[in-house]
Amino acid sequence: MPRRKPRPPSPPPSEATVSSLPPEILEKVVSLLPLRDAVRTSAVSRAWRRLWESAPCLVLEWKYDADPAVVDAVLARYSRPVYSFRFHLSAASFSRADGWVPLLAGKGVQALHLHFEQFRDIEPHDMDVSIFSCRELTCLDLKGCDIPAAPPGLAGFPNLTKLYLWGVGFPETGVRGLEALIAESPLLEVLWLTDLWFPEDEDDDDYEHEEWVSVYVQSMTVIMVGNSRSFHQLRMSRSVSAATVLTVTFVDLLTALAPVRKLDLHMPLRESNAMEGLSRSFENLKSISLHTDFCMLSTILSTICLLRNAPNLEELFFQIWHDNLQQVEVGVNILSEQWTDGLLGNLKSVSMDLATCQPNEMHFIEFVISKARQLQKFDVTVNEYCPKSNEELLVEILKYRRASPQAKGDAW
Repeated sequence: MPRRKPRPPSPPPSEATVSSLPPEILEKVVSLLPLRDAVRTSAVSRAWRRLWESAPCLVLEWKYDADPAVVDAVLARYSRPVYSFRFHLSAASFSRADGWVPLLAGKGVQALHLHFEQFRDIEPHDMDVSIFSCRELTCLDLKGCDIPAAPPGLAGFPNLTKLYLWGVGFPETGVRGLEALIAESPLLEVLWLTDLWFPEDEDDDDYEHEEWVSVYVQSMTVIMVGNSRSFHQLRMSRSVSAATVLTVTFVDLLTALAPVRKLDLHMPLRESNAMEGLSRSFENLKSISLHTDFCMLSTILSTICLLRNAPNLEELFFQIWHDNLQQVEVGVNILSEQWTDGLLGNLKSVSMDLATCQPNEMHFIEFVISKARQLQKFDVTVNEYCPKSNEELLVEILKYRRASPQAKGDAW
């Protein structure tokens, strides 16, 4: 029997093949890994031992219960500019941030997320002034701290496009400190302000301020959450493209936000019309998302008042709160008394989410459908409390007189 030829030797381990790749390729591979896995590649081989330290755009983010000492070690060894840094600090580790921020500034951090675990009734952490040295920031996200007065000429961030402030205070500079921060960040596109604190809030017992907002912000989304009495003192110098407003001085603030193109509004539940006195026309406003209910006459009148001041509105979305019972029935005849020329004149789309199909909701749907001459579609999504089936609801809506022959509806 003829002898078989010996098998050729097995190829070398895949590690040798991978390790032979150029360092810049290996660094790119490591940079795509989560931080924990990237650091663990140092155990692959001697060639990989320090690879993660120079991997570009590595995201330095830690879980909620991470050890701050690990952050110290990573920042000491990572040699590249920091693309993103995120850490949630417990009270015991607040002071660590004072050492991290200068290091991050030196490493050109682009996105900084620092959340301090505390409430305003506890002594807040004073953010280190080196925060203003982070000149490469494009995104700044701070929670539960106080921002100091900025050094001269460093009040803002030249590359910042997104600013999120949650439970942040301005004890030294007040609302003017926030104003300067916004004004000196010329590329800002998204501004989120939640439960801020200003000295003015404690110094003035009167909820209403004489000074009102003057806001003109180019291509910026503004989101204000909370009831700081100083919000409507805030003055900005560019025009606003979108805004979300929750629980603030509505008429003054909405007047200031008149240039917006998109508005997400949580309607206050009051016995009186929250929009009374709103006279500024929202000429640029194309889309409204309105969180409200139709249980009180006041909220219905507020809604009509807002729509009356939005002559170029094209999209209208309602999300219905269902915590309240209807107090009084407001029929189509009463709604029609509020009609003015131009109201709903350019409206093309209407949606109502979580509808309970109470009479006032149905009357308002009928009112809109009977008046909007450019309407192309309307749809209603019911919640679990709605007594009507989807089919019953749609049949009822299709019986309403339509001002627009092309309007098509749906319900689910």
